[in-house]
Amino acid sequence: MEISTVSVFYVNSMLRSLARRGHQSSELLTKLGINTDILDNEKARVRTEQFVALSEAIIEILNDESTGYLETPTRPGTFAMMCYASIHRPTLGHFLQRGIDFYHTISDSFQLELITDGDYVNYVLTTKSDAYDPDNILPLTLLAIIHRLSCWIIGQSLSLKSVNFNHSRPQNAKDYNLLFKAPIVFDQPKNSLRFSVKQLELPNRQSEQNLEAFLTLPSLALMSLPDYENSLVDKIRMMIQQNVADHFPEFDTIAESLQLTSATLRRRLRTEGTSYQNIKDDIRRDTAIYLLSSGTKSIEQVAEDVGFTEPTSFYRAFKRWTGVTPRDYIKKQPED
Repeated sequence: MEISTVSVFYVNSMLRSLARRGHQSSELLTKLGINTDILDNEKARVRTEQFVALSEAIIEILNDESTGYLETPTRPGTFAMMCYASIHRPTLGHFLQRGIDFYHTISDSFQLELITDGDYVNYVLTTKSDAYDPDNILPLTLLAIIHRLSCWIIGQSLSLKSVNFNHSRPQNAKDYNLLFKAPIVFDQPKNSLRFSVKQLELPNRQSEQNLEAFLTLPSLALMSLPDYENSLVDKIRMMIQQNVADHFPEFDTIAESLQLTSATLRRRLRTEGTSYQNIKDDIRRDTAIYLLSSGTKSIEQVAEDVGFTEPTSFYRAFKRWTGVTPRDYIKKQPED
């Protein structure tokens, strides 16, 4: 499942990381078409293309693949070299362990471990640079990338028992559910991915040639859910996203299509941290943000394209979704 828009929480965090290294961001934001007026609204979001461009620009400015979140910078290309060093290992377990060994030779800013616990194994991440990552971005992004990389290596979804974080539940906790279709647990002793130890024995189905194509993906794509992720949210989004300009199917119709009772579907969506209404709102919100940012349509046309017959209703909904009105959102956007 692609991530269509990104919360300004992450934009602001990256800008603070850039500032901690002594760099200004105003010209960069203008160049990327990110409206600075929306950055103070915690509900606001930007297009994924803008966020990816921002992260890539910061990596280049800082010459740091960890975008300033570690005390010691990580030179660009380090992740790729880790993958090349590990790609010929025969199983997922061997691949992950080789990657851990690789990182331990180049950095003391974080520690990685595979710790077996009965029928489960924990892929543990311990960072040592909290002063550089007060928003706890690094544990979230690194564990997401390791999970996606593992899924790609074995050619199927790596089923997670839980994803654990040692920080308290943040204001943007909903985004964690978008990245991991597994129980999210905060205030834990360590940051970790917990999964069945048997999955370590799954064969590595990739090659060095496949790796070259994989590494062309931007970092945000690495964090997106793989196509084989068996998530109800993904299935429902695929079923209804073409209906954004029209009426979405009724909930009972969706449940019937998935061969589930309405009560079961409602309960399973709740375990994924969402609801059918939230899914519909997210599709409309992301589509509206994309269309408004493109600058090719008026607000009234965008309202109609996302299923609102009355622009005033669209204004109210958009402000509820993002914290700003559509007009405020597009204000001061630079011209192409």
